[in-house]
Amino acid sequence: MTASLRWTRLLFLPVLALAACDGDAPSADDSEAAQGTDLSPAFSRLQEEMFSSPGAQTNAWADYDGDGDLDLFVGFRGAPNRLYRSDQGSFVDVAADVGLAAAEETRAAAWGDFDQDGDPDLYIGFAALGIDNRLYRNDGGTFVDVAGDVGVAQSGTTRQPAFIDYDGDGDLDLFVAFRDRPNTLFRNDGGSFTDVTDESGIGDERRTVGVSWFDMDGDGDLDAFVANQNGDEDGFFRNNGDGTFDDVAAALGMNQPGRAEDLGSVGTAVADYDNDGDLDLFVASYGPDVLWQNQGDGTFVDAAPGTPLAGDHHSVAADWGDVDNDGWLDLYVDTFLASEAEARDYLFRGGPDGFRDVLPASMLERGASHGVRFADYDIDGDVDLSLTNNHADGTHPLYRNDLPPRQSVRSLQVAVVDQAGHWVRAGTTVTLRRESDGFTSARLIDTGGGYASQGVGPVHFGLPPGAGPVSLTVAWFEAGERRTSTVSGIQPEAFRFQWLVLQLGVG
Repeated sequence: MTASLRWTRLLFLPVLALAACDGDAPSADDSEAAQGTDLSPAFSRLQEEMFSSPGAQTNAWADYDGDGDLDLFVGFRGAPNRLYRSDQGSFVDVAADVGLAAAEETRAAAWGDFDQDGDPDLYIGFAALGIDNRLYRNDGGTFVDVAGDVGVAQSGTTRQPAFIDYDGDGDLDLFVAFRDRPNTLFRNDGGSFTDVTDESGIGDERRTVGVSWFDMDGDGDLDAFVANQNGDEDGFFRNNGDGTFDDVAAALGMNQPGRAEDLGSVGTAVADYDNDGDLDLFVASYGPDVLWQNQGDGTFVDAAPGTPLAGDHHSVAADWGDVDNDGWLDLYVDTFLASEAEARDYLFRGGPDGFRDVLPASMLERGASHGVRFADYDIDGDVDLSLTNNHADGTHPLYRNDLPPRQSVRSLQVAVVDQAGHWVRAGTTVTLRRESDGFTSARLIDTGGGYASQGVGPVHFGLPPGAGPVSLTVAWFEAGERRTSTVSGIQPEAFRFQWLVLQLGVG
């Protein structure tokens, strides 16, 4: 079904972004050589002392205070949690001031506007039994735990939470994965929640770490790939559109049977890595990593064997981001070895000829063991990188992407909100097509990934050399139907240093 859509400009002018742009804005048709696409990635650590504390585990971005830039929540073990507020490109920890400095070991975090009041709320999950997870309602920039009041208080060895609208009624439901008990699905009924796990059939009892929600079969609703550990088979829960789910992983050949107890799937990352317009799935694993390539018909093929992505690294988490704005997504994969504070990570540069590891030497010494998240915190057009390492000698560095300005502006960032301007469209697919050369790529509004995290913010498109307007097609699930809308004639250069906001359901 075709629906209406309006696009607006949301203008942000952070100091660092402006300072990085010297002189006149570059023309869109500058040559590839002039834009430095052959350069290796270059990253600089930001506020090194602040981001050096050990024990960090999950990290998630959102604009919690509505000032137009992304802030960063980091959950810890052995230290209170932190909320880094961005103040025009620099950060200050305000967790204690706003009520988020919980000291219990935090393994999971998800941002989402569950009460549809216009600001993102935060769900956090703990590692220990007997401690109820918390749902912090955002009340104008301060947070109050309302988990018990709204019906989502539960405890367990928590992993991936996700705010998603699985039933297409316009509000955010809550899914929570566990290592030690069945996964749980809560339906949002006007700001309070009802446990629908049993009736939905999604209560996987296997030991789950990662989950990704996306439309795997093109019918508009959100399906859930479940990454399970300790030799358990993976699950892929197809949404039947009537509130129920069926596990079709075995039928699709995606269950990975017969794994030993010390092997299994961990973190998941969804993206259109091959620029064919559908969404693919990377699974970081204990054992060979997996890249499930979407065949466009509801089936998937493991495209990792024979490529660098099939490595057996004891991988924990991954995230996709176009670090060089060449139009091809790159993949950061982190690893965990209990005996090594800085086990080697990987940054695989993508392209038409496949992937190669290009991780800068300077980042080998300050990598991740768990959280990995790309986001353009300074809104200069390139994606920056937040990592977390929970080793006693680890850190949680924030790396600024130092892409040359003429290359960093070759991008477009797209936010998707509902008719009231609320951030409740997690799981929406945004597909960009450039009219001059047919370049096409798709993005997913975040439903969870990295390590047990979910953020709220725009999707980022790097654009290959070339010029001309683009079109954006948005697909989402509402009132039992797949809805789409397309806007054309968008000039990316008109949105440098800002987000393009797409508002769904507006005539």
